[in-house]
Amino acid sequence: MARLWRAAAWLGAGALASLVLAAAVYLAAAALLGRMPLNADFRPSPDGVPVYLRSNGVHVDLVLPTRAAGIDWTDGFPASDMADLPAPLPWVAIGWGDRAFYLHTPTWAELDPAIALQALIGSGPGAIHAEYLGDPARYEVRRIEVSEAQYRRLAKSLRASLYWRDDRPVRILAPGYFATDAFYEAVPRYSAIHTCNEWVRRRLVEAGLPAPRWTPFAQDLMRAWPAP
Repeated sequence: MARLWRAAAWLGAGALASLVLAAAVYLAAAALLGRMPLNADFRPSPDGVPVYLRSNGVHVDLVLPTRAAGIDWTDGFPASDMADLPAPLPWVAIGWGDRAFYLHTPTWAELDPAIALQALIGSGPGAIHAEYLGDPARYEVRRIEVSEAQYRRLAKSLRASLYWRDDRPVRILAPGYFATDAFYEAVPRYSAIHTCNEWVRRRLVEAGLPAPRWTPFAQDLMRAWPAP
């Protein structure tokens, strides 16, 4: 019996040590790659399309003009999908994340550790959150002007993450957080490697916009763009 207790204790200590080591490697990789820039030669386009990064300190959204450069987001996110939006507002914030986490965590006070763990191991589908805004600067923001070609690449990359049916994004039949937002089915799955912020980073890279080499954290994304 004493040997069994010692074995259990050893396995517990070993598992804890492995977890601590994995966390240390993860944070070290984030610290290193989050400060290694991609598309560092980017230059803003005079009179280009304004694009914002918006952060609440943990999660980053892309904030885009509702209509610009031939892209009309109301085609995919109609005002009728929102709880109380008579007409689209000038800006739309688009973010991505784990479906269950989005739907069951309207505030951080309602965080469920079990749902957070399921998201980290990638056990559920993704979701897109679209929110219409009158003012893009509700949280901390960064802004750059991009060319129309870059903006269209960004829009194409964003649209590729949506799950489509009959040429329309599939709305999730669940209430949004506000009167002007809604959720949509999306791919791929969330994981500790492919976080909500990593999703934004990949969209930026595909459009030729400044971004770090990899980051799960909001701060590294915001640091990649000039402060206002």
